[in-house]
Amino acid sequence: MKTKPLLKNLNEHITCSLCFGYLINATTVIECLCTFCKTCIVKHLEDSNECPRCNQVIHHSHPKEYIRFDRTLQTIVYKVVPGLQAREESTQREYYKEHKEEEEDEEMSEDECTNGNNNNGDAAPQPPARSPVKLHNYNTDYIVPVQVDIHRPMSNGSGDVENMDVNNKENSCEEDILKSLSKPVLGCPARCPIRVIKKFVQSKLNMGDTLDLDILCNNEILGKDHTLEFIKMTRWRTKDLPLILTYRIRPDI
Repeated sequence: MKTKPLLKNLNEHITCSLCFGYLINATTVIECLCTFCKTCIVKHLEDSNECPRCNQVIHHSHPKEYIRFDRTLQTIVYKVVPGLQAREESTQREYYKEHKEEEEDEEMSEDECTNGNNNNGDAAPQPPARSPVKLHNYNTDYIVPVQVDIHRPMSNGSGDVENMDVNNKENSCEEDILKSLSKPVLGCPARCPIRVIKKFVQSKLNMGDTLDLDILCNNEILGKDHTLEFIKMTRWRTKDLPLILTYRIRPDI
């Protein structure tokens, strides 16, 4: 007989470690995958660039750009916590209603002041009505198809045979340690940094922190903060997708 899980057994997965309440607008840090309430993590990142749970550096200069709304987790929270969604929606309606009334009161007071100033003379001419400005919604977080595989020095077809024997020996040694991913083609956000791809590969290969990896594109080592959008525009501009990235063991210098 199947038994339903108790809510208290799920609390550690669906609560925010900053406010200790259930997640509202669940927002996940893409660097470490820790999740918090949106207002909690945004307020925290005003004074810090580290994750408050695991102390991982999110980004040295723009940490707020590396958090994302977790719609799936928020849906789960609303489903398993009775009445949470209804209470939150009610609170939001009351908040917007209250602030809307305050804005209307401010507009009325401004109109009264304007009318009082114009009582002794003709009314000031009103400027012609403007047509509303159409704002363009540019989505900078589109999905980039990426193929990730083991780095092979001759895989780009350049024909360079310099130090070919040495490269082949190093490549065969690396292939004894590294394995190809079972699913090498990924769909990643355009603003995903290379360090996330690197962490993903390390976790899939069960490498841990024992070995460090280089991520390359066109035989060029990529910086950890380079985003896929930047790489696509600078290293893959004239080529068809998917964007091909390769990984290798970082050599000792």
